[in-house]
Amino acid sequence: MRFRNKRLITTVAALLAALLVAAPALPATPALADETVSYTADQQPELSAQAAFLFDRTTGYVLLDKNADERHYPASMTKIMTALLVLEHASLADEVTVEQADLDMITADSSNAGLRAGETLTVENLLACLLLPSGNESAYVLARHVAGDYQAFVDMMNSRAAELGCTGTHFVNPCGLHDDDHYTTAHDMALILSEAEKSADFVRISGSATWDLPETSMNPARTLKNTDLLVNPESDLYMDAVTCGKTGYTGDAGRCLAAGASKDGLDVVGVVMDAPESEGSAAAISNMHDLLSWGLSAWQTTSIVNAGDVLGTSAVRLSKDGEKLNVSAADAITATLPAGTTEDDLDVAFSWQGPLTAPVEAGEPLGTATVSYQGRELGAIGAVAAFGMRLSIPAFVMDWLSDPIHMVIVVVALVALFVLVGLLASRGSRRRQRDLRREHDRRRAQAAGRRVGAHYATPRKKR
Repeated sequence: MRFRNKRLITTVAALLAALLVAAPALPATPALADETVSYTADQQPELSAQAAFLFDRTTGYVLLDKNADERHYPASMTKIMTALLVLEHASLADEVTVEQADLDMITADSSNAGLRAGETLTVENLLACLLLPSGNESAYVLARHVAGDYQAFVDMMNSRAAELGCTGTHFVNPCGLHDDDHYTTAHDMALILSEAEKSADFVRISGSATWDLPETSMNPARTLKNTDLLVNPESDLYMDAVTCGKTGYTGDAGRCLAAGASKDGLDVVGVVMDAPESEGSAAAISNMHDLLSWGLSAWQTTSIVNAGDVLGTSAVRLSKDGEKLNVSAADAITATLPAGTTEDDLDVAFSWQGPLTAPVEAGEPLGTATVSYQGRELGAIGAVAAFGMRLSIPAFVMDWLSDPIHMVIVVVALVALFVLVGLLASRGSRRRQRDLRREHDRRRAQAAGRRVGAHYATPRKKR
């Protein structure tokens, strides 16, 4: 019995040892963001990519910046700019025939869509060849169609990048094949993708997991698959919120990915560059999965203030309707803030100091209100009176008289009034006295005249 137990233990130990030895040989699975993790805005994800950038398209607020202005090689993320220019300068229904010169530019190790010289495809299908399997030959076909040759198209790429505000970008070709003078930054690539996202056709094509190409004279009908696993529902890395994107890879560029995602009003663009190959072919996708999981869970973009919202109260002087006035927003403010932020977390500062003075009419502009969150200014908007406040005349008079200068003015005015009244009264008295004297003199003169007349009068004769 002892022997059997010992043999059993030995057998089990041998099996465990064999499993431990075999375990490292199992295929590595990219690390996924734990769905049970409670993400917070102040705890950024740890990314292995050398550069990363995430921002909200609605507000422009930057959620994460890891060496975002550092120059890196974009590899096939270059094709986002190529697609943008094609969508701006060509029609999806245009038919283009592949030429041998387009294929001569492709190296043996290039990603391609299997295009052949002589076959004709629409621009829409060529864009699918460009964005899903990352066909380099499709980039040259489209560049020639738009600009006549790829060199002229590259000039357009660089000009368009400058227009978008890209300061660390320079393109040499339309597909992203390595060249020391072909580079960009995570920040610049986010600007380019954000602009491309304005095209519903770009989002529709680049966000497709598969694309059915029709039969051509040189190829049978076939289905293209997207290299971005984030848009593939069958992938463990699938994210329903991801709307579009483009992968990139060369030995010098490492693993790269630019992606757009939208969820619950949050519309973000993320870029990861130069993720290490040691983490496998999905290194950039895994980095992006973590980045977007954090961004879409830990942040919110919402209207924190709407027109008509009461922002606070202001004291009011000399009003017969009370001492407080509600102050309303004349405009709205949309901001990107940590998830869970409420109105109580915001600070509002009015542009005026001290109380307002009645009368105030409903809707009357009062100044501006600056809304902030933890010291970060979110916006300054017009502030208006939520209702009217009437003037109290007694309060106004008392307030006016409380000013020493005004009191002096009143005293001086009263003194002047008394003096004026006195002068007018004195003048009237003198006038009356003068009139009395004149009347007295007139009467005396009349009386004297009667006496003189009587003295010289001719006596009447007696009959």
